[in-house]
Amino acid sequence: MLRKTVTINDNLYNMLISSKIIEKYSSFSELVSTSLELLIEKNKKEQYKKAMLEASKDKLYLKDMEEITNDFKYVDFEEK
Repeated sequence: MLRKTVTINDNLYNMLISSKIIEKYSSFSELVSTSLELLIEKNKKEQYKKAMLEASKDKLYLKDMEEITNDFKYVDFEEK
């Protein structure tokens, strides 16, 4: 585990205490780690959404998706 020193604004810390968010974690380190994980996950989702929007404008990608859809359109009806 990596050890780092974190400095935060007094008002931000006071808001964490007054809103009792800090009480939900066993340590301040856990709060920071969880917050960073959420931030990273949010960023990944935003990047994925951006990539999908770009792909939706790409004619070659759309053609490939149509071909794949056609290739597998009968799979749902196959017997097991």
